[in-house]
Amino acid sequence: MKTGSTLFFSLILLVITSFYIAATLTGAVTVRAESHAERGFFNKGKGLELPEDMSGDKAGFLRIPLPEGAGEENVSLVNDIYDRKVVVSITGADEDFYKQNFFSGDMTGIDDVRYGYSDGVSFVELQTDGMKVPVTEFAKNSLFIKVEDPHDVYDRVIVIDAGHGGDDPGSVVYGIEEKDITASVAEKLYNKIETGDNGTIAFMSVPEGADISEEERAKFVDDLNADLLISLHTSADPDSRVTNGVGINASSVLLKDAETLSAAIQESCEQEDLGVSAEDVLGITTYTDVPYMRIKLGVITNKYEAEKMTKTDYQEKVTDVIAAFINGVPLI
Repeated sequence: MKTGSTLFFSLILLVITSFYIAATLTGAVTVRAESHAERGFFNKGKGLELPEDMSGDKAGFLRIPLPEGAGEENVSLVNDIYDRKVVVSITGADEDFYKQNFFSGDMTGIDDVRYGYSDGVSFVELQTDGMKVPVTEFAKNSLFIKVEDPHDVYDRVIVIDAGHGGDDPGSVVYGIEEKDITASVAEKLYNKIETGDNGTIAFMSVPEGADISEEERAKFVDDLNADLLISLHTSADPDSRVTNGVGINASSVLLKDAETLSAAIQESCEQEDLGVSAEDVLGITTYTDVPYMRIKLGVITNKYEAEKMTKTDYQEKVTDVIAAFINGVPLI
């Protein structure tokens, strides 16, 4: 008869074995590298002399070998600046490719390199030592990548904040939640900012689906040392159901820009003017000294206006105006 402890460990072994078999059958088994130190020759920014067989490495870059015939079209990158990692997906390599072909080169700014394989795709994960953006170059059968501070790559770093979110709906009137409006507008605005084309890069203040307080969002903005924060909200008038219009609260250094932007939104979206002010309003802008614009997209207590703000055509119009203003550069 099995003792209690023997039975317990037998059950654990059974669960592990079942999980492994199921994963194998579904193709979900992922091969993991031991650690970067065991997978190649790395500089770490210490000026080490490269072995002859690695003389093709570029100074300052980590070299990730690619399968024969693979190029830029086989590679995609996701920069998860919130979790401080860059994930590189590579098609065309078999499961054993990165067991036989080592990474090499410079790992300045990279704390660790991991690799995996699943369903015909190889994944290389670079864990960075801070908020970084990837810079890449391609050569025959090689991807060269390094990570840098966003300010070393771009002239301006902008953060877009969708007011409220998660468990905080903001104002709720006529069954319409403020957070749904601001989340949709923020995503559209983010997609319209021409990252890189005018020396600008944009980030959202919150990872998709995350529930993060305004204090935590402000810390992200400060840690990123952003040049501009755009926070999106709606207005509310508890004393009237007919008040409508757009307004902006802004840092004093941005008041003139805010007046110009507000006038452009009014004209394009046929809105009234609720004014531009440097008055501090409780929210994310309270917890950061980064120059900001808190844009009030409309008055949610006005039923017509509340419904209008949920419409795609209105959201497209207002984001077109704000994006054009940002892509035009000036601001500070």
